[in-house]
Amino acid sequence: MPIRRIIVFIILLLQTFLLSAQILKFNIKNQPKNQPIIIGELKGDRFNPIDTININHIQLSPEFAIGVYQAILGKTIVAEVLNEPPQQFDFIYNHEDIQIKTDFNAPFDSLKVVKSEENKVWYSFIKEEKAFQEKLKYAKMELDYSQSGSANSNSPDNMRLETRITRYNSLQKQRDSLISQAINNNPNLYATKLIRMYHEPFLNGNLTKEKRDSIFKSEYLAMLDFSDESLMHSTVYTDKVFKYLMAYAEKGLSREQQIGEFKKAIDQILTYAFVNQKVYEFVMDYLVRGFEKLQLEELIEYIASNYSETTCQTDEKTTLERKLASQKMKTGTALADFEMPDINGDPFLLSTIQKPKILIVFWASWCPHCVELLPKIKEWQKQQQKELEIIAVSIDTSKTEWKNKVYEMGIDSWYNLSDQKGWDGKMTTDYNIYATPTMFLIDDERKIIAKPITLEELLSYFTQ
Repeated sequence: MPIRRIIVFIILLLQTFLLSAQILKFNIKNQPKNQPIIIGELKGDRFNPIDTININHIQLSPEFAIGVYQAILGKTIVAEVLNEPPQQFDFIYNHEDIQIKTDFNAPFDSLKVVKSEENKVWYSFIKEEKAFQEKLKYAKMELDYSQSGSANSNSPDNMRLETRITRYNSLQKQRDSLISQAINNNPNLYATKLIRMYHEPFLNGNLTKEKRDSIFKSEYLAMLDFSDESLMHSTVYTDKVFKYLMAYAEKGLSREQQIGEFKKAIDQILTYAFVNQKVYEFVMDYLVRGFEKLQLEELIEYIASNYSETTCQTDEKTTLERKLASQKMKTGTALADFEMPDINGDPFLLSTIQKPKILIVFWASWCPHCVELLPKIKEWQKQQQKELEIIAVSIDTSKTEWKNKVYEMGIDSWYNLSDQKGWDGKMTTDYNIYATPTMFLIDDERKIIAKPITLEELLSYFTQ
């Protein structure tokens, strides 16, 4: 093809892209010049960065998923000192040009949508919703106080109970009217899908707090749509699930009692979410990760025991499947024997090790926590006299990077194994490894003694 035709083809291709791409334009007052704006998509509680901009506008590819995105503007001086979150705001992308004005010091309160029907509707609603929630919060507090019997109905500082009931009920009806009106006026917008998820059961103020709480628990989830996969590109599913979970968090309960309440919530959530497999696993993954952060292993084990068979069983295990399956590898469980090549390429068989205790560590050269942990284990091993063999299983795919890191950390005296298949390796799959570092402390019969997460936990098993 002649060079001229090639140039014309490229120009036409660029023009086609420019015509189809959407412009995202920000006008951020007081934006620090040394802090670029980070744009990313929101999927539940996860933020996936997609671009960094130092100018006030970029072009969004039509290939980007329709959903909610976030602009992270950077930290204020106070936020830097107190280690608080950065300034940020969300916006909806639905294949239209977007122009937003705001102030770095108050992104939400100052935000004005200049162009974008989706975001005009969304921010109009969300600002009124915020105001309603604030009013409802105090109306509910006053109502609960009046119904508790602590209030003096003759006090001039207190509204009478009937007035508080009327106010609380009226606010709920006004809020529901706001939601219905926004939906009816904008039936075809993505923002409308989000707004529809804000419907809540009517909680009559004439009822006791306990009865209102009971109605919320029994009716709230039925008002949510768990069938729409496009809503996974937002925070709405995780926000609503979290709100429902918190309805089961009660003061004064023991840990065991609170675990029991959360189990009830889990059953309700996963029952209602079981209408779309992708949404169902999205919600389940959120629950599992949340309970991991809170160190509520009993709840992860509960989900694993009761719901692991409801996930899509495939040849390639998902992270969620591995997390759930890993809960079945409890203390006392015998690990399967395995054979894997060592760092010299020679075959290694686990059953040939006869030491009283064996520590198996799954790690990777690119894992910063691993690189920090393994040398500390090595140093501790030198100091203690107990018979212990250490097997380091790398999930690296690069043999060079794996070997270089082994010698760099000085752990070449251990059994160093890897099949360079990453997360798809047989041992990684069989042992349901979903994160690094992961440790198993086993005895000479390959039974799990402990699954320590930190060096301190590992050491504690040798000081008892």
